Amino acid sequence: MDLPLRVQKGSWQNWAGRAVLFGGVGLFMFRAVNEWSRSGLGLLADALIIAIAVTGLNLITGYTGQLSLGHAAFFAIGAFTSAMLVTGKVWTPFISDNIWSPGWTMLVAAFVCFVIGMVVGIPALRLKGIYLALVTLVFTEAVRAVLKYEEFAGVTGGAAGIKGFDYLPPTWTGLDGRADLVTWFFWLSLAILVVVSILSAGLLRSRIGRAMVAVRDNETAAAVMGVNLFTTKTIVFGLSGAIAGVAGSLYALKLSLVEADIPLFGLFGSVTLLVAMVVGGAAQNWGPFVGAMFYVFVNDFARSVGEDPSGSIFLGWFVDEGSKINGLGGVTFGVLLILFARFVPFGAVGTMRMWRSKVVQVVPRVPLPVGAAAAEGSVESNDAVASDLEVGSKGSVTSELPPTSVDGVDSSPVRDDESAP
Repeated sequence: MDLPLRVQKGSWQNWAGRAVLFGGVGLFMFRAVNEWSRSGLGLLADALIIAIAVTGLNLITGYTGQLSLGHAAFFAIGAFTSAMLVTGKVWTPFISDNIWSPGWTMLVAAFVCFVIGMVVGIPALRLKGIYLALVTLVFTEAVRAVLKYEEFAGVTGGAAGIKGFDYLPPTWTGLDGRADLVTWFFWLSLAILVVVSILSAGLLRSRIGRAMVAVRDNETAAAVMGVNLFTTKTIVFGLSGAIAGVAGSLYALKLSLVEADIPLFGLFGSVTLLVAMVVGGAAQNWGPFVGAMFYVFVNDFARSVGEDPSGSIFLGWFVDEGSKINGLGGVTFGVLLILFARFVPFGAVGTMRMWRSKVVQVVPRVPLPVGAAAAEGSVESNDAVASDLEVGSKGSVTSELPPTSVDGVDSSPVRDDESAP
């Protein structure tokens, strides 16, 4: 059997492989809900929330090629938008009472971040690379400073933030209030991630998606070919910010508090999202999910090593039980990231695709050319004539067909006394 095997996209083999992949992930999620502890399930919910935000970053950085360090700001704006609406700190026009339920505030957060994202995307028309990264980084720190500004404490809560709100499971879920709060946020985060991933995949198959890839590959060539750079960049920045805003809203509802000093709302958050995207694989549909899972659980493992180094396989021989080394968790996580970047340079998903291509290659379905139906009809007629000739030969009826020619070239068989040209 020759490798790699070629499987046509859309064939039953291709769909069978997808079913195995989705079934494996679904089985993992099902067992996590039923067997994991509350702390483990909480970490998994955090990973799904980060994956949602990384999906938005992947649109602008992975597929459009615009390096952004400002998605922590959209994350924070989405979180504070939900907190302000739920607690009634924002006045709603024509409505005296606060009617905002926590779930509906996520849509408002998405809209607000979409508008702000389109405004932030305007500098991307003139800037790119490290210069755009610096502008978006300044935007992140500016948003954080505004949220801490005491003059706006009546709305944002100032340095103390906003506390005292929650999002209990609805009655139709059958979950038991605060006892199943972690389970509720897990399923809610998973559902939102699935919806966002489907919408992202659909966007990439549209005209805007093809324009995004063209801008990433060669911005000048894309403009020459008729791609509207202003529309493409501003819309993608808006959509990317909206997705990050939904993730921030979900994160705030899970924590039941928001503060401007939360690490994910600043530079640390921007770097976290960027690292998760690179680890999972830029411009990969499964990259945000894999990268977020790697970041959350590997970081938790590194933190546990720092808190109790005696339980580590490598350090247990040298460290006494119960001792603690300050900063060891960060060093462990950094070393693991360096090793990952060295041996998995294309990200987890990109490297797995490369390995898979050595065994199985999924090739696109080739459309039939114009006139293929007529050609198929002629082939069928020739087969019918050939079958008639076979029947005639069995009945001792001889029949000969004159030699045919294609495009003026004689296709008659070469006789024994003739030489082939």
